[in-house]
Amino acid sequence: MNVLRVWFSRQPVMAFYLCTLAFSWGYWLAMLPVAHPRLVPTVSHLPGLLGPMVAAILVTGLVSGRSGLLRLLSSALVLPRPRLRHVLLALSPIAIGAVAFLALRIWGVPFPAWSAFAEYPGLPSGMPVAVVTVAVLLVNGFGEEVGWRGFATAQILPRFGKFRTTAIVAGLWLPWHAPLFFLNTSMHNLVGPVFFGWALGLLCGAFVLAAVYLASGHSILVVAVWHTLYNMVVATSAGAGTPAAVVSTAVMIWGAFVAFNWWRPERGRRDA
Repeated sequence: MNVLRVWFSRQPVMAFYLCTLAFSWGYWLAMLPVAHPRLVPTVSHLPGLLGPMVAAILVTGLVSGRSGLLRLLSSALVLPRPRLRHVLLALSPIAIGAVAFLALRIWGVPFPAWSAFAEYPGLPSGMPVAVVTVAVLLVNGFGEEVGWRGFATAQILPRFGKFRTTAIVAGLWLPWHAPLFFLNTSMHNLVGPVFFGWALGLLCGAFVLAAVYLASGHSILVVAVWHTLYNMVVATSAGAGTPAAVVSTAVMIWGAFVAFNWWRPERGRRDA
């Protein structure tokens, strides 16, 4: 245990990533033998999304002990000094989605039924929207953001600038999804040229999530809520097709703007 703790202390991000892959890929790969021939699994893929959170808690506990765990968990569950801008940041996917749905309504696309927001991949149909939202907050919100932003970004940021830190985290985040291309119908449909569009969207999304995380004072809670609401708009039946494409495009533009503004000063420092 002492040897493991020393190695984790020296290579915390590597330890985190290996633990994340062990949990997430271990679960997803175990699902392959029971997956439906049409790639609709008989058991949900969602528990595997908890891998980054589990890994972050494990590595933090071994490296920083109880005090480190308390800091990590307090960032995930408490907003010490809430500001209106933090609330607006967390809820911004709702605003983006509302604008998209209103614009499409003008063009003759009807508003989705409220129940369509409860149709989320990996969850049983017919669940109340509130229950689905809580479940998505747990697996996609906290499950991913405690790890990718709350741990990995926080660990890398002191050594690298915001641009390079976010690019590195995106480089870890993207291949983590690999087994899902064999387990999930919507992910499997991305195999081919359209994959590059998905990868670009993920990269831009990583910059948006990093910007929300940093602008909120390193609050995992704010970025987890943002991630949850974004997924509720683009990943449910309510956003299927054009609405998801419109919202995703808006977020990609936002992410590209953040990336450019972070890249310019870092490029200047390297050239100096």
